[in-house]
Amino acid sequence: MGTIVQVIQIIGVFILDFRQIKKKLFISLILGILIVFALGIYSDFGRLIDSFLHFNLWYLPLILLFAPMNYVLRYVKWSYYLKLLHIKIDRRDNIKIFVAGLSMTVTPGKIGEFLKAFLIKEVTGTPISVTSPMIVVERLTDGISMIILASIGALKFKYGLGILLASSLLVVMFIAFVRFRRFAHAVIVLLKKIPGLKRIGTQIDEFYESSYELLGIRSVLVSVGIGVVSWAFEGVVIYLTLIAFNTPVSILSSIFIVSFASIVGALSMLPGGLLVAEGSIMGILVMMGVPKEVASAATIVTRFSTLWLGVAIGIGGLLAFQKRMGKYGAVKI
Repeated sequence: MGTIVQVIQIIGVFILDFRQIKKKLFISLILGILIVFALGIYSDFGRLIDSFLHFNLWYLPLILLFAPMNYVLRYVKWSYYLKLLHIKIDRRDNIKIFVAGLSMTVTPGKIGEFLKAFLIKEVTGTPISVTSPMIVVERLTDGISMIILASIGALKFKYGLGILLASSLLVVMFIAFVRFRRFAHAVIVLLKKIPGLKRIGTQIDEFYESSYELLGIRSVLVSVGIGVVSWAFEGVVIYLTLIAFNTPVSILSSIFIVSFASIVGALSMLPGGLLVAEGSIMGILVMMGVPKEVASAATIVTRFSTLWLGVAIGIGGLLAFQKRMGKYGAVKI
């Protein structure tokens, strides 16, 4: 836990320097460009370009409308978590903090999203050990939502069931650990006896109590319900994209593709699931009979809409927050 807190501190101070953000994003952007280049080689650049030339631009506004709807509903869930933990924050600041977190989507395992806990600390003084479980539980319930969406499709396509079952088992084990207080407290007592963790016993307790509150039955049901709807919007994005390329697949197939690719990308711990998510989307589309060049083009449009668009919006939110708060000092927990 001490290591986690230190990482969050470093992330907060390090990331708020926009020059460092540009450096991190530049590396991820280069990787993204290389992936596009690889897709072009795989599907033949000429055919890929021809697919884009036949893209129906009338669908583009709808695609760009549905993609951010995921972020809107995730903000609703984020605000719900703040309410559960009785953290009061100005709505405008809260929006800026949430949006700023989107800029960290391309960090390994999305660990950069702990920036949100750092920013709440700066605004309200709430300890990071209290708010950081929000990021953990947010990702956890998103995972459950995507497993549900992907499982519906997996039953039809008989694909990826092993990964989905393993993911489900990990999620259930984590929630069970948190909700069984007696066992969790026994483990925490043992942790506090470790020399390096003795001095942060209070923070460990705060982290656990927040996690316990956020993983109540009602809160999990509400969060997962919101997540199912919000992540289904990304399925709508690829559904509309394929229609625009005049190679439609069912909405069920589209939701399965995006959900499964997101799960595999998250498990890879790579920044934004880069390479793994694109490979999954591309591979499943080809397996469904979509031509390689169309599958490549659809993968590019989908990832731009559901990943890079969010990163761009997040950078705007982070800059707005920097302007609001001015220059930061070191964080003290």
